[in-house]
Amino acid sequence: MDFNTAINQILVLFIIMFVGTIAKKARIINEGIQNSISVLLMQIALPSLILSSTNIARTAEVLPNLISILIITSITYILTILMCMLTAKGLGFDQKTSAVFISLIVFGNVGFMGYPVVRAFFAETGVFYATASNLVFTAFLWTYGILLFNRQGKIDLKKLLNVGSISMLIAILMFVFRISMPYSLQTAFDHIGKMTTPLSMLLIGALIAEIDASKLVSDKRVYLVSAIRLIIIPLVTACILKFMGFNAMVISICTLLAAMPSGATNAIFATQFDIEPLFASAGVFITTLLSILTLPFTVYMLTNFIL
Repeated sequence: MDFNTAINQILVLFIIMFVGTIAKKARIINEGIQNSISVLLMQIALPSLILSSTNIARTAEVLPNLISILIITSITYILTILMCMLTAKGLGFDQKTSAVFISLIVFGNVGFMGYPVVRAFFAETGVFYATASNLVFTAFLWTYGILLFNRQGKIDLKKLLNVGSISMLIAILMFVFRISMPYSLQTAFDHIGKMTTPLSMLLIGALIAEIDASKLVSDKRVYLVSAIRLIIIPLVTACILKFMGFNAMVISICTLLAAMPSGATNAIFATQFDIEPLFASAGVFITTLLSILTLPFTVYMLTNFIL
């Protein structure tokens, strides 16, 4: 991973994001269009991107890498949750504040932002590996994530089966059993999947434009969340994986996804259950903005000191 090339790729993504912000401010993108983009991404573009990623060279290291990423991501979520629980308790946060604090750190934007970032660096191979991480994310989000915000609620296992998770499972099974799509179908999914990057970044930009920044930047808690989410977790992940002897691809994918800002789902859950929605919105907003600086920093550390 060349540092200059990596920075240029990140810059392209954030330029598209700012175009989305400007478009929302100029009312080119309204709420109806924004909702349509979100549905289009979740139901069509992302699943197509995932399925098209199966068209990669089936080299000897791909399956071991995939299994490694699944295991690493699962362990990372468990350890991060435990670390956040201890931190929240040590800081004396109440139950509601703790729920949002933990959620903002644990659940990053590994979908809308994660896929475009890894695709920018590693093309379809990166997307395929990211499906493993997103499977784990989906499992934790709709089990632990729901219980975190709604302790009296029940886990809705139906939420685990959606277009995204099903396409992830299909993609992995296709690779394992060496099933290839016909050329026309593969090409169609590839073209549709390429919409994911611009649409995702436009949507993130539009979401940022909705938030009243003046009410959010004064919340000191979000800067602790940002430091842990954007700097500590990715760098600790990279160093531990390097020490354990994992290859550059596994380290890069796990570190980049660990460096994503807090996902918008956190603010959605907080609003839905009326648990510190302003804190949650601030966390999503500030971590996304700060990732403009921290993501290049993470890439710099990866390319110059880790890999």
